[in-house]
Amino acid sequence: MARNPAHELLTVPDADDAARRGFVLALKLHLQLLRPQIRALYENEIKTRENETAGEISDGLYQNEKYRAICSIRRIAQEMMWQCVSSPIERNAETLSDKFQYYASRKDKAGTLILNPDVEIPESLSRVDVHLQPGGYLRNESGRDVLAGALYEAGGALYSQGQNIGTRESKANVIMRYIDARYPGFEPDRILDIGCSAGASSVPYAEAFPHTEIHAVDVSAAMLRYAHAKAEAMGAAVHFHQMNAVDMAFPDASFDLIVSHNTMHEMSDETRQKMFAEGRRLLRPGGICIHQDIPLRFNRLDEFLQAEYSYDQWFNAEPHWLEYARCDCEEMMLRAGFAREDIRAESLKQSDSSFSWYAVTGIKPA
Repeated sequence: MARNPAHELLTVPDADDAARRGFVLALKLHLQLLRPQIRALYENEIKTRENETAGEISDGLYQNEKYRAICSIRRIAQEMMWQCVSSPIERNAETLSDKFQYYASRKDKAGTLILNPDVEIPESLSRVDVHLQPGGYLRNESGRDVLAGALYEAGGALYSQGQNIGTRESKANVIMRYIDARYPGFEPDRILDIGCSAGASSVPYAEAFPHTEIHAVDVSAAMLRYAHAKAEAMGAAVHFHQMNAVDMAFPDASFDLIVSHNTMHEMSDETRQKMFAEGRRLLRPGGICIHQDIPLRFNRLDEFLQAEYSYDQWFNAEPHWLEYARCDCEEMMLRAGFAREDIRAESLKQSDSSFSWYAVTGIKPA
C-alpha cells in the first residue's frame, strides 16, 4: 500500500495551495542538502578544540550567525508547511465533519469508534503544539471535529517528502515485510496499533489481513474521528478506541501482534516504559510486539550529530526528542518483562531504500 493513498477525506488543494506546497517542499529539500555544509561550517569556523562535547558543540553552533540563520529558515519552513496544508482543510472543515458524521452513522460500518472523554491525556501533549501543528494533536472543537487528523495526515505527507522519504509503501508495510522475512508463516488473529493518530498504519494492516481483527488506540478524539471515517471510506475494518498507551482496557493476552509507529519519540521515558510493559501484558503466547520509529539513536551518532539533531527539541516542539534519542529501548523492553534472547533491535529500510527506520521487537514465548 502506498504511503499516502487517495481516499475520500483528503482535501484537494487548489492551484494556489499546490504552488505553496511545491515551494515549501523545494525549500525543505534544499535545507536537507545543507546538512553536510553545517558540519563543514562547524569544522572550519566554530570548533575551538578537539573532542568537544555535544553541549559545547551546540553552544558554539548557536553563537554562530550563519547557523542561527539556517535554524530560522528551518523554523519558517515548518510554519509555512502547516500554513499551506491547513488553508484548504480549514476551508473544507464543515465538509470533513459531514463526511465523518455520514460514516459514523452508517449501519453497515466495517469497524467501530469508541471515545472516552475521561481518558488520561499526557501533559506534554496538552502544553505544546507538537511539530508546530496548529492546535496540536488534541485540537477538538466539537463532537464532529476531525481537523487534527486531517492536518496530521496532510502535514505528515509533505514533511516526509521534504525528508526524502519515499511514498511507495507505508510504515506498516515496512513492518509487514520484516515479519514475512523474519517470522515466515506468522498469521495474527488480532492486531493492536498503539498511538494510531490518523490511522495511516491501521488501515494497511486491515487491508493486508482482511480476516484479522484490528484494534487501534490513541488519546486524541479528533484524530480518532478522522481515522475512523478514513478507514470506513476505504472499506477497512478497524476498531478505534480512545485510550492511553500506559493503561489500555483490554484483557491480558488479547493480541498476536502489537505495533506502534513513530510513537516512541512522542513519549517520556516513563510513558514509553509503561507502553512496553502494557504491550507484553497484552501479547498472547507466541505473539510479537514491534515498536518502530525514526533512527535517532545518540549512542550511534558522533558528538556533532547529537548537537545538530537536537534542534527539534527546542524549535520544532518535540518535548521528548532528546529522551528518546538517549534511551536504550532494548533495556526498556527487558525491564518490561521480555527475555533478552527474545528482543531484537534492527534497522528496516523502505523498499526504495530512501529511508531506514529503527525497530525494537519483543516476542512472548509460546
